[in-house]
This record gives sequence, structure tokens and C-alpha cells, in this order.
Amino acid sequence: MAVTTSIWQFALIVGLLTLTPGLDTTLILRTAALGRHRSAWGVVLGIQTGTLMWGALTSLGVTALLTASHIAYEALRWAGAAYLVWMGARMLAGTFRRKAADGEPATPMDGHPVTSGTDTMAG
Repeated sequence: MAVTTSIWQFALIVGLLTLTPGLDTTLILRTAALGRHRSAWGVVLGIQTGTLMWGALTSLGVTALLTASHIAYEALRWAGAAYLVWMGARMLAGTFRRKAADGEPATPMDGHPVTSGTDTMAG
């Protein structure tokens, strides 16, 4: 197999995987489909801010630090797990609180759209 053939096959597969919608795309589409077009732009801003922060921290060497230090990696891993548990508990508590208040089912995204977008990068 020639090198150029391998490069084209790789580019095709990477291109298809890039076009496959993920969590970010789903969050944006759901927000826009609920009629919250301004909020959808806020979600986009949050996602892009999270991506920028992730890239900036990587360029500053945080990735090398986490690779070299097992303690730093474990601390970040446990902090991330605690953050996910906190977000889940907050979401569940808010759902039950809203159901009790109005008797209607609550929409899952009642928080600020920018933080919702940034949360997808954290998880």
C-alpha cells in the first residue's frame, strides 16, 4: 500500500468521524430545537471557551505534568469525579424542586447556556 493511499484513507476516516455529531452538537441542537436560539449561541460560546481553555492548558504543559506525576493525575481524576457527582446531584435536586413547585416536568437545561456548554468540555 502506497503512502498516499494510506494518507487518503486516514483523511477519509478522520473526516467522517469529525462530521459525526457528539455531545456538543446534541446539546446545541436540543437547545435550539426548544426554541432557545439565543441560549443555543450561549452554549456554542461555552463549548468554544472550554475548548480554548483545554488547548491553552495543554500548551502550558499541564498534560506533561499529568503524565509525569501520578499524584497530580489522580487528584485531577478525583476532582473531576466529584464535579460530575455535584452536577448530577444539582440536576436531580433541581428537577424534583421544579416538579413540586409547578407540577410540570422541568426542562433539563434551565441553567446558564454558557456554563452548560463549558460543562460538556469538563466531562
